[in-house]
Amino acid sequence: MPLKRDLIVQAVMTRMAGILSTGGYYSNLGSNVFEWRPKVVTEGGGGYVPTEQAELPAIHIRDTIDDPSRMNVKGDERHDLSLEVEIAHEAAATGRTMRKHIEDVRKAVGTDTTWGGLALGTVQSTPTETVRIQADRTFFRSLMHFQVQYTTSKLSES
Repeated sequence: MPLKRDLIVQAVMTRMAGILSTGGYYSNLGSNVFEWRPKVVTEGGGGYVPTEQAELPAIHIRDTIDDPSRMNVKGDERHDLSLEVEIAHEAAATGRTMRKHIEDVRKAVGTDTTWGGLALGTVQSTPTETVRIQADRTFFRSLMHFQVQYTTSKLSES
């Protein structure tokens, strides 16, 4: 039986891959979507590079925390799953371009916050933070965190 957490992450990956200008979005961020892409430290330990230059812009998805600490009235566990969505922008990206990328991700999440009925709902849990990264090359990174609430049977992942 598939894990509900895995099904949710796969639904997020699929939805992010659908961010294409032909689908009514501002950008084609969906062309480069990665799950748990390693954060590469550049030669000499001097920086953070999540993607190759040719892959920018890109989206990185990480399911960092799953807190099953609450029970509902039926005795099922309610999970709070923390999703980290990182947008890696090109060095030449303008503020307007980065804001459009952020809006595209928010629009994609808002399409169906239950991920096809797998979850109770999804909210953005922290403000979006955009920073300039200087490693062996320069690029920008926008980091967004979403909280996905879902239920499973007690002490089960399904």
